[in-house]
Amino acid sequence: MIPSSRKRRSAREIKKELRAIYTGKDGSVPNLTQLEHRKQTPLTGVLIKIILVLLTLSVIAWSGFFLLSKGLLQEKETLGVSIETKEVVRSGEETTMTIRYENTGRVPIAALELKLNLPETFHLTSSIPPATSGTQWTIGSLTPSSDGAITLSGIFLSEVPSSQRVQALFTYKPANFNSDFQKIENKIIQLNASTLQLSMTGPEKALAGDPVEYVINVQHNGNKPVYNVRVVPLFPLDFTLQESKPKLNEQQLAWEIASLEPGKLFSITLKGTFTSTASGALAMGAKTGFLDEENFFEQTHAEVKTDVLGGAVSFHLIIDGTDKSQSVDAGKTLHGSIDYKNPGKDSVEDVVFTLTLESAGKLPVDLTQANFSEGVRTEKVIVWNKENLQPLAKLASNAEGLIDFTLPLVSDLLDYADTFTVKLTMAVGRVGTIKTSHTIESTPIVFTLNSDTTLSAQARYFAKNGTVIGSGELPPRVEKTTTYHLEWNLSNSLHELTTVQIETTLPPDVSWKEAVTKDIGTLTYNPITRRVKWQIEKLPIDIKQAQAGFDVSVTPKKTDVGKFMKLTDQTTLQAIDSVTKGEIHATRPVITSELTEDLKAIGKGVVVE
Repeated sequence: MIPSSRKRRSAREIKKELRAIYTGKDGSVPNLTQLEHRKQTPLTGVLIKIILVLLTLSVIAWSGFFLLSKGLLQEKETLGVSIETKEVVRSGEETTMTIRYENTGRVPIAALELKLNLPETFHLTSSIPPATSGTQWTIGSLTPSSDGAITLSGIFLSEVPSSQRVQALFTYKPANFNSDFQKIENKIIQLNASTLQLSMTGPEKALAGDPVEYVINVQHNGNKPVYNVRVVPLFPLDFTLQESKPKLNEQQLAWEIASLEPGKLFSITLKGTFTSTASGALAMGAKTGFLDEENFFEQTHAEVKTDVLGGAVSFHLIIDGTDKSQSVDAGKTLHGSIDYKNPGKDSVEDVVFTLTLESAGKLPVDLTQANFSEGVRTEKVIVWNKENLQPLAKLASNAEGLIDFTLPLVSDLLDYADTFTVKLTMAVGRVGTIKTSHTIESTPIVFTLNSDTTLSAQARYFAKNGTVIGSGELPPRVEKTTTYHLEWNLSNSLHELTTVQIETTLPPDVSWKEAVTKDIGTLTYNPITRRVKWQIEKLPIDIKQAQAGFDVSVTPKKTDVGKFMKLTDQTTLQAIDSVTKGEIHATRPVITSELTEDLKAIGKGVVVE
């Protein structure tokens, strides 16, 4: 319902109101049944045209790219290459390979070059045509449908078995292009055998201590001579070489053959004995290969197994709990023992043990302080026999005994050798009713001395020249702060050290100061663990002394009166000797305010009120 206060307007009245609104100044009314578009500005038209032109050019460019890559570019890739050679060859035998190339297209190749990437173990002996430089050939132009080849001859001196890759890299420029293109061809060659052959002969059985002989034969069955052949013996631990023909190169532990002709046999004769600890089937072996500068490429190996039987008397040399070679610290006393037993049914008479100490330089053992029990020492040789050890006169069946001795090492290695060897031999005069001159040797034990590294740790209030380097009360006083300077001194002169780490812990009532000095490495403090660490990745041998220092402070309490203040816990050293690979350890005691190394501060370390 429409309220009575408002009157309904007629259509005529509404039309009259609209005419009043839309009538222009000239009295005309616009045609509202059509919309009028505004004309665009000239700038807008120009921009639209530019955009259309750019879109057209873009379409043309991309079309050209795809056309070239799929059409013309495809047309220019017309170089065919291949590598022809045996896929399996013998190391040490001359082989040939042919690299072929051909222009299979309709466009001439203006410039063609080949770079050949050969394995380091391939030794090139000739090439047709000769290389332009090294392993590069400048071939030049190549007309359509023409081809060529490069033939190489050479020898692989590679480890057997192994795989070797030959790569041919061609760089060329088509006559209708300005850009260089490349073509790569690879060939994998397998080396599963060698022209070097190795064989070995020796006894099937042997008695420990008795002389044995082995023969190593090396033969080359290739078609041309080979050079720089090395033969490496693989001795069991319990074998002692006494003689070899030709003589073994003791520095390289190998035999070197300068050249070996095809079909020629090279023989090596070994003579030696098995030591007292040898027993059971032991493998005597050797390996041979080519030597290229410092690299050894093994070709083949061989071995002979010998069943070793024990001697008339079994014995062992044990030093510091083992019969193995080891690294030890200077100044240490080595404890050794010789245990022996007659395991046979017959008695054994006139047993003689001889201990020999050997070194390249001055022996690092203080023989004047050594204890050899009843043994008689002459220079570096100690003998136990029936004259000084009565049980050795006759050992009944199952009789046994023990000889103890000590070897104190010198502390200062400045004028001494850093390695020495301990050897033990046993001789027997009679077994049962049979007189014999049977002699047997134990496996030698080689000792390598770790570097003569020492560590000192001290606290100071005064420098050595009397200068004050601390601060605060001295002696320390209750509720007063005293600062001390702590010094770590590391000495080393024999071998280079690696992964050096010196550390300690600060007590809860000691405060860390930021004053830090060091000659090398890094010195850090962890406030959570309260650990102080001096770390040196590598300490060269030319650095004989290195020092690090830091400051700490303490504020004593009444409960500390009459006591020394503890400044650090124990200080520890850990390092690796780069020569012996042995671990070096050292520990220094707790540092207190007593300042035992500070002469001006002695007697001023106890806390006072």
